[in-house]
Amino acid sequence: MALTPRLDIRQSQSLVLTPQLQQAIKMLQLSSVELAEFVAEEVAENPLLEYGEKSEGEDRRDADNTENPEQKEDSFSTEEGSIKTADDFLQETAPITTENDPPLDTDYAGLYDDNSDSDNIGAMPNQNLGLNGSNMITGGAGNFDFTENSAEQKQSGAISLKSHLESQLVLIQAAPYEKIIIQYLIGLMDEAGYINEETSLIAERCGCDEDDVNRIFKIAQAMEPLGVFARSLSECLKIQQIQADRYDPVMEIFLDNLGMLGERKFNELRRLCKVNKEDFLDMVEEIKALNPKPGLEYGEEIVYTVIPDVYVRKTPKGKWFVELNNDSLPKVLMNNRYLSEVSEQTNNKKDKEYIDECASRANWLVRALDQRARTILKVSSELVRLQKKFLDDGIQFLVPINLKTIAEAIEMHESTVSRVTTNKYIATARGIFEMKFFFTNAIGSLNSDNQYSSKSIKYRIKQLIDGEDSKKILSDDKIVEMVRAEGIDIARRTVAKYRESLEIPSSIIRRRMKNPVL
Repeated sequence: MALTPRLDIRQSQSLVLTPQLQQAIKMLQLSSVELAEFVAEEVAENPLLEYGEKSEGEDRRDADNTENPEQKEDSFSTEEGSIKTADDFLQETAPITTENDPPLDTDYAGLYDDNSDSDNIGAMPNQNLGLNGSNMITGGAGNFDFTENSAEQKQSGAISLKSHLESQLVLIQAAPYEKIIIQYLIGLMDEAGYINEETSLIAERCGCDEDDVNRIFKIAQAMEPLGVFARSLSECLKIQQIQADRYDPVMEIFLDNLGMLGERKFNELRRLCKVNKEDFLDMVEEIKALNPKPGLEYGEEIVYTVIPDVYVRKTPKGKWFVELNNDSLPKVLMNNRYLSEVSEQTNNKKDKEYIDECASRANWLVRALDQRARTILKVSSELVRLQKKFLDDGIQFLVPINLKTIAEAIEMHESTVSRVTTNKYIATARGIFEMKFFFTNAIGSLNSDNQYSSKSIKYRIKQLIDGEDSKKILSDDKIVEMVRAEGIDIARRTVAKYRESLEIPSSIIRRRMKNPVL
C-alpha cells in the first residue's frame, strides 16, 4: 500500500473530563481547611456568590435534631439496629441539577494501593537514654491510647529555629564568607537542629575544603540553643558538655560509645571508661540532663487542631448516629436577586458572557459542594456500619476492609472512595481517626474463614510484650506460638515487621532494658 496522505472519517467514543468535572474530582480529596480556602477564592472572584447564614429557626432546629438524633429520616439498616445520618447542610441548600451535567462519580484513574503497609498507628515512643527507658505508645489520632483529646495538638510558638539562629549571625565573630556558609547550614538543618548532609558534599557545594567546613561548624556550634549544627547525637551531647566544661577524656570515651548505653551494655561501657560504678552512674545522670533535640524548643510552623469532618455518637437506644460537621462545610449560595438585576441592566455582549460564566460557575460550585457532602456521608456511614464492633469493643475487633468493599456497598468507584477518605477525619468516642485508619490488611485464621485486621494483630503483639515477665522475655518465635494458639495464622517475619513498626526493640534489647546489670 502506498504511503500517501488521505482524509478518512472515523467514529469513536471517548471519555472527556471537562475542567469543571476535574475540579469537582479534585474537591473530593481536599481537607476542610483546603476546601474553605478554595471556596473563599471562588467567592472573592465571583460576584454572584455569597456565604449563606443560618437563621434562628434553623439553628434551633439543628439543636433539636442533635438532642434527638433518632428523629432523622435517613438511615442505614443493619441486623443489630440502624445507623442514623444527619443531613442538615443538604436540607438547607437544595442542589441545582441539570440534565447535561456529567456525574461526579466517574471512572477515572488514580487508584489507591490497598496492599501498601501504611498503618499509621499513632505517635511513636521517643528513645530515652535513662536506665528506666521503656517504650510507651503516646496519645494521638488513630493510636491505641484512646482519649477524647488524643488528636488535639497545641499551637506551637511563633519563633522558628531558623529565624532564631539567623538573628544571631550578626553577633558572632566570623568572616563574611563564613557567615554565608553558616546561613547555608541553617537551611540544611532539620527541625531537631541536626545537619544530615555529608561534610564532603557541603564542602563541594560551598567551594571550600572539608577542614574549612569543620572549622566553620565549630563556630556555628557555639550558637544558641547549645547542640545545634550537630551531625550525630553523640556530637550534640558533646557540644553541650564542652560548653559546660564537663568534657574530659573519660566523657569523650563515654560519648564515642553512646550506642552501648542505648543497648544497655552498662558493664562493657563502664570497663571502657575505666571508672567505678558510682562515677559511671553520675555520668549517666549528666547525659540524661542534656537535650538530645535542642531544635524542638522552637516551633517551625503553626500546628492546628484536627477538625473532624464527621461526628459519630451513640444514641440512648444503642444505635450509632453519624452526622456531618456543619462547621467544617462552607455554605455558599448564589444571589439570584443580584443576578436578575444585573442581567436586566446589561446590554453589552461581552458583559452578558461574563455574567453567564459567573452564574455557571456558581451553580457548579453549589452542586459540587452538595455532592461532596453526600459522598462523605455515604462513605463514613458505611465505614461505621462495618466497624461497629470496633466502636463498641475496641481495636482488637477492627474488621479488615478495603476500598472495594466500601465502593461496592455504596455503588461508587474505588478511586472515588480513595479521594473521599483522604485528609478526612471521624470523631468517635474512642478518639479522632483519619478515614484511612479503618482500611487495613487482612490476616487469615487457622481454624475458620474469619479474618483479622493487621492493626488488631499489632495491638495484640503490643499487649503480649507489655505484659511479659522481666525474667521471661518473649522472643518473636514465642509470640508466634501464642498468637497462633489464638487461631491467627501469622508468620515470624510478620511478627518482627509489626514489632518494628511499633518501634518495640528486639527481645535481646528488651532483656537488657528490663534487667539492667551494673
